Amino acid sequence: MSNKKTTKSTKGAAKSSSKKSTSGKVIKPLRRVNTAKSDSSTSKNKAKRKSTNSAKKGTANTRAKKLLGRLKKNETQGAYTSVKNRKKVIFNKASGASSRGGFESDKDRFITIWAIALIALGLLIGRAYYIQVLNASFYQEKGDELITSVRTQASYRGMITDRNQLPLAISAPLATVSFSPHDYAREYYELRRIQIENPDQPKLQARVKERLDNMDLTRLAAAANISVSKLEQAAGINDSVDVTDEDAVKAALPSGAGSHYLPLLNKVKPEIAQSVSSLDFPGVYERNFFQRYYPQPQPNSQLLGFMGQNANDPEGGYEGRAGIERQFEPTLAGKDGKVLVLKDARQNSLKEIKQLEPEVVGQDVALTIDSRLQYLLYKELEKAGRLQKARWSSGMVVDVQTGEVLALSTWPSFNSNNLNEMTGENQRNRALLDVFEPGSVMKPFTVAAALDSGKYTANSLIDTNPGSIRVRGYTIRDHNNLGVINMATLLQKSSNVASTKIALSLPPDAITNMQKQFGFGTKTPLQFPGEGAGLVVTPKEKETARRATVSYGYGLEVTLAQVAQAYAALASGGVMHPLTLIKDAEKPTSKRIMAHDQAMSIVKMLEAVTEQGGTARAAAIDGYRVAGKTGTSRRVNPDGGYYTDQYRNVFAGMAPASNPRLVGVMLIEDPRGQIYAGLTVAPVFHNVMKEALRLYNVPLDKPLKTQ
Repeated sequence: MSNKKTTKSTKGAAKSSSKKSTSGKVIKPLRRVNTAKSDSSTSKNKAKRKSTNSAKKGTANTRAKKLLGRLKKNETQGAYTSVKNRKKVIFNKASGASSRGGFESDKDRFITIWAIALIALGLLIGRAYYIQVLNASFYQEKGDELITSVRTQASYRGMITDRNQLPLAISAPLATVSFSPHDYAREYYELRRIQIENPDQPKLQARVKERLDNMDLTRLAAAANISVSKLEQAAGINDSVDVTDEDAVKAALPSGAGSHYLPLLNKVKPEIAQSVSSLDFPGVYERNFFQRYYPQPQPNSQLLGFMGQNANDPEGGYEGRAGIERQFEPTLAGKDGKVLVLKDARQNSLKEIKQLEPEVVGQDVALTIDSRLQYLLYKELEKAGRLQKARWSSGMVVDVQTGEVLALSTWPSFNSNNLNEMTGENQRNRALLDVFEPGSVMKPFTVAAALDSGKYTANSLIDTNPGSIRVRGYTIRDHNNLGVINMATLLQKSSNVASTKIALSLPPDAITNMQKQFGFGTKTPLQFPGEGAGLVVTPKEKETARRATVSYGYGLEVTLAQVAQAYAALASGGVMHPLTLIKDAEKPTSKRIMAHDQAMSIVKMLEAVTEQGGTARAAAIDGYRVAGKTGTSRRVNPDGGYYTDQYRNVFAGMAPASNPRLVGVMLIEDPRGQIYAGLTVAPVFHNVMKEALRLYNVPLDKPLKTQ
C-alpha cells in the first residue's frame, strides 16, 4: 500500500510539475527518478537520502544554472518564447512565434516597408514629372537629334549686272557626286549576313538578292563613266569574310585615304548628276551648290572681286572676299533657309518634315559699268602696258553729267573663274587702292586757285625766265625757257616755274585748300573695300619748298579715282558730282565748288594741251574738241628721294570740250619704252574715248579732217 501511495504521489507530483511547466517556458524535461524499485530498497536508502539531500540540492542548483544559461542562449538565438516576453525587433530575425498571430509583432516592419515603398514611388513620380513636364523640351530635342537634322537650304546669290542688265557675275547651279567605298562594302556585308542567317524566309531572301543584284558596280561605272576596276579596287569586297563575325567585317571594310570619298562627277550640271544619283546606289552621295561664274573675267576681276570660303561656315559656304562681291555681300547673298529633315541610321535624308526658316533669295546689283566700254578699256591698257613693258596700267571713264563710272579696269589681271591665276599684285584695283604723286595733272587746280584768289585772270602773264627758279636751296626747272607766258601756256607747256610763282604769291593754304575742295585727300563716295584716301598736307608759311612742289603735283598723294572725280567737276562747270558705281542707288548730293565761268575757262585752256604745240597731241580725236593734261612724275625711291630712270605717266582728259560729256583718266606705271605721258597714255585715252563717244552717240563739235 505504501508503495502504491508512493507511486501515486510520485505520479501526482509529476502531473503537477508537468502542469506547471506548461504555463512557463518550454524547457528540456529533467531526468526522471526511477520509482519502480522495491520498498526494501526504498527503506534502505532512506538514510542515504537524508545524507545525500544536501548533495542533491547542490546538484540541482548546478543543473538550474545550466538550464538558465540555456534559456538565455535560446532567447538570444530565437528560441520560442511567449509573446509577452518577446523583445520588439524590426530588422533582426524573428524572435519567436505566438499563438495570437503576426500582425501585432510585425506592425512596425509593415509600416517601415510601406514607407520605403511610398518614398520610392514618390521619387519615381518626381523623376517622371521632371523628365516629361519640367524638362520635356530638352529630352525631346535630344530624341529629335537622333532621327532628325536641320539641313541648310542654300539661297540663290544675286547677279551683278552692268548698266544694260548684261550679267557680269552669275551663280550657276552645280552638283558633285561622290562614292563611299566604305559605306558600299558595309551595306554589301550586311546583306550577305541577312542572307546567311535567314535561310527559311524566302521573301526576305528574294529582297536581299534583288538588292545585291542592284549593287553591281558595273551599273555605277557605266553611269559615271569610270572604270569598273577602279571601283572594285576601292571597295575591296572579299567574299571569304565571315559576315556573321562583326570584328571580321570591320577589318575587311576599306580604310585610309579615299575610303569615304571617291569623286565620280565634280561640278557638273544637276541634270548630269541626276543620271548617277537616280540609281539609288549604296554609298553614292550628291551635293548641290551654286558656283559663281564671271562671263567677262579679266576686265572686271579687280572691280567685281571674287568668292572665297567662309571660315565660320561649318558647311564650307562661300562669301565675297573682295570688290563688289564683298562690298554688297549681304545684298547679294540673301539668307539661307533651314529645313527639318528625317534621317536614317546612316544620316541620309529621307524626307523633309517642315521649313524652319524661309529662304531669302539674294538681290541683283546693277552697276553703272558699261561692259562694252569696260572690255575696250582693258584691251587698250593691256596693249599699252605690254608695248611699254610697264609694271601695270590702269584707267577710268566717268560720265560728267552724273558722276557714274562707266569703265574701271587694271592690267595685268586674272581669270576670276580660276583663282589659281590670282596673285597679290594682279588682284589689286589700283585705280582705287593705290596712292601716288600725280605730277603735272594737278596744275589745273593750281590755276583754279589763282583765278579764285582774284589776283589772276585767264590773261594774266607770268615771267618764267630764265626757265628755272631757286627755292630754299632747290632748283625748279622747266623743260626749256618759256619766257613770259599766260595761264593757257602754263597748262599747254606744263610749266613748273609758273606754277611755283603762283603758289608763292598766294597764301600757304590756297593751293591745298583748292585741292581739297576738288576731293583730294578724302575717299570718294564709292566706298570700295580698301580704297585709299590719299594725303594732302597744308604747308606752313615758311615751308616754301613744299608750297612750290604741291603746285605741280609733288608732296601729296592721290588716287586715280580722285583725279577722275576732280576733272569731272571741272568738266561740269565747277559742280562736283560724286562718283557712283551702283546704277539705281541714291546718289550723293552734288555741290558747286567753283564758279562756272572760271571752270569752263580752265577747260578752254586745257584744249591747248591736245593741239599743236601741246604735250598730248596724241590724245586728240578727229571731230571732237579734246581738253586734258599730262603728268610725268618720278617714282619714289624707298631708300629716299626719287628714281632717275623710273617714271609714272598720267593723262586726264575730257570730250567734247565744248560741252564735256565724258572724262577719261589713264595711268601707266614705270614705262620702259617711252617716259613721257604724251607718248604712252595719251594714245590710250584717244583709242578708248573715240569708241566711247561713238557708243553714246555724242555729237561732233569740230569739223572732221579731210584726207
